Amino acid sequence: MEKIIISVFSIGFILGLICRLIPSRIKYIKEIIGGFASVFYLFFSISLFKTSSYYITEIFLIDQFSIFISIFISIFTLLTLIYSFSYFENFENSNRYYCYILWTLTCSVVAVFSNNLILFSVFWGMLAITLYLLLNISGDENAYPAKKSMIIVGGSDSFLIFGICGLIYLTGKYTITDMKIFIASGLEIGIFFALICASLAKAGCMPLHTWIPEISENTPSPILAYLPASLDKLLGIYLFSRILLNMFEYQIDLHSGLWFILRLIGSITILCAVLMAIVQHNMKKLLSYHAVSQVGYMVLGISTNLPSGIIGGLFHMLNNAIYKSLLFFGAGNVENKTKIVELEKLGGIGRFMPITFFTFLIGSLSISGVPPFNGFFSKYLIYQALFQGAKDGNFEWLVWIICAMIGSALTLASFLKIVHSVFLGHLKEYKEKISEVNFSMLLPVIILSLLCIIFGFGFIYPVKIFENSIGIFIEKGYSFLIPTLTLIFVSLIFGFIVFSIFMINIKKARVVSSFVGGEKRLEEMELSGVEFYKTIEKERFFEKMYQGARKKIFDLYEDFKRIIFYFGEGIRATHTGVLPTYLTWILFGCIVLFILFMKF
Repeated sequence: MEKIIISVFSIGFILGLICRLIPSRIKYIKEIIGGFASVFYLFFSISLFKTSSYYITEIFLIDQFSIFISIFISIFTLLTLIYSFSYFENFENSNRYYCYILWTLTCSVVAVFSNNLILFSVFWGMLAITLYLLLNISGDENAYPAKKSMIIVGGSDSFLIFGICGLIYLTGKYTITDMKIFIASGLEIGIFFALICASLAKAGCMPLHTWIPEISENTPSPILAYLPASLDKLLGIYLFSRILLNMFEYQIDLHSGLWFILRLIGSITILCAVLMAIVQHNMKKLLSYHAVSQVGYMVLGISTNLPSGIIGGLFHMLNNAIYKSLLFFGAGNVENKTKIVELEKLGGIGRFMPITFFTFLIGSLSISGVPPFNGFFSKYLIYQALFQGAKDGNFEWLVWIICAMIGSALTLASFLKIVHSVFLGHLKEYKEKISEVNFSMLLPVIILSLLCIIFGFGFIYPVKIFENSIGIFIEKGYSFLIPTLTLIFVSLIFGFIVFSIFMINIKKARVVSSFVGGEKRLEEMELSGVEFYKTIEKERFFEKMYQGARKKIFDLYEDFKRIIFYFGEGIRATHTGVLPTYLTWILFGCIVLFILFMKF
């Protein structure tokens, strides 16, 4: 069995290498190879899932949880390749692109299926390399963001290695399934947070999130949809959940402080990232901050250590990957036709791109937690856990609830802004005539929008899979959802009836030009979706915060860079090129060594 699995994993690397060797000017072959590889891995994962062929050895951990994650890794890869067929039709580096995508797919699947910690760390580290290669593929303008991403994600891998070495030192074992460490000393706490650091850096959680907004401006939309939106969230939260549920043992009396820190990180991520998102004028940068904010819900839910919170956090991981990919693909459609990503310069294209508009609207409602879409049900489970934790009147849990609710409200406000600015309002002037994109760029957004609906109405199916895969079940079942679902169903029927009546009567209505205050509405009278939100930046408290954010004061990468450069300048000042100065330093060093030798 192991030989079969190794052969399956080798296919992705071999096919990726073949794509790299094919010249970019030769079309369709690379696309066919990429599609074949993703479909192959998808069917391989589905066959394991359907036959319940779980295989756990010292090397591989193929259980229901890892299989379910690998299925969606393959799905997102396939949808990205379909989307890229038109998006990168004349891309000069297409051979490198398809090669790196297939290597990323293979490394992701192997990492998810790894039980051996050494094997896991190798392929986890290789993902940082493929991330750098994919980000650097779009040109020199993305060189610095790619380097920053490599340093943050790759640097966090050093914490992963430290944590793995610590686990092996404590247990003498090398497999994830053999780990169940009781945290009782400083070393164990250090190992715990080292592993957490690696998982949260990959997922893009604060304060290790800054690489995601940094790459968003110049990185092509398919890469944004594939990595920070979907795969990195699945992999980062997969490791996070393995750490909390499999590797370490939790006791409420002894470890509540550690889990409190995780909930604090999740809440800060929700609130701060959405506050940064709401003032962005770049469409892709706004979406990237929301990709960070949603990680906070996952971390907050899983770290409640309550069944509904854990299941809700895992379900939100999957939902987020679905609707964030949908939103980045939708943004790519708009950028592809308008060549613009600044919200002030967009507007009125909804009537010319109806499918993109409708699917983007579904993704916006999903991420905002509006029923009956998938984002509502995963957030509802997380809220259920938070309210359960607050039953004893613990003020801490009330703070988490308030942060989560504010985050949901501001998320909805952000997407009202982007939908209004891009798709509604007056039609702006564009260099080319606006029309809908090609079918290969529409098919992924249609599929993903359908998944938002299916996992909304049929939320019980993925929830059951997560319950069975990790062995944690929601105690009260789903009876507490019946009143909510009934209200949603009745509201939808009522809304459909009202809409039907309106559409019937609209034919009889008198059509006149719109006016404001009795005057015919002019273009300069139009309310800008961007200007309205600028008032937030001018509030006294937020003004200071946003000024600090623009100066990158809260960016750990930039902070460490400033410190290193400061000391570097001091050391450089000592290298004057004057011989007597160097002789003085040599003499000083000899004196120090002499004193040390005399003492010891």
